[in-house]
Amino acid sequence: MKPEVILLKNNRKGFTLIEVLVSIVILSIIAIVSTNFLQSSLEAREQGASKLQNVKELNIASSIVRRDMRQILNVPIRDYFGNNLKGNFIADASSNSIVFTTLVNSSFSTSRVRRIEYLYQDNAFIRRQYFADNPYSYEEYFETILLDEVTNIEFSYMINSKWYALWPIDIITKRKIPELVKITFIKNNLQYDWFINPNIDYVYKK
Repeated sequence: MKPEVILLKNNRKGFTLIEVLVSIVILSIIAIVSTNFLQSSLEAREQGASKLQNVKELNIASSIVRRDMRQILNVPIRDYFGNNLKGNFIADASSNSIVFTTLVNSSFSTSRVRRIEYLYQDNAFIRRQYFADNPYSYEEYFETILLDEVTNIEFSYMINSKWYALWPIDIITKRKIPELVKITFIKNNLQYDWFINPNIDYVYKK
């Protein structure tokens, strides 16, 4: 009796070239969509973080300026020879600067009275704090850049419902503080207007 030989037929089929190509195309589309979605999410996150940081810087700068001007002292500003300058609050339109005397928080000195100067220089809004109200040297100060990449900054000063680009405007206002200070500037293509009330309503008397 002859042994029985059983032949097994292999019915399994492999993928065709077209199926492989279609799979590759589908996977490529999924990868591209996923990458674009991830990139968009990262860009949105970066933009959100940048805007949040910008808002934070603006709030801090605004708080510092308002604090200085709301604690302002209406007293004469003197040069290092002891001579009175042209006003108790000096704002020079040509140099885009403001100079005044205010109270600051200080743990290093018995006196809190300091001279403060705000100025616009090299596209930056800068605060300078001198070590005394009437310093012997104009080179002795520490400087803080409140805002950078700022353009078209303007300072305006109100008295009797009228705005002026400088201060003082006459002999009378030499002993006065503006009723309102406006700071206008552009940052990141947006215009900002800060209105600050120094909260001081008296005239300096000798």
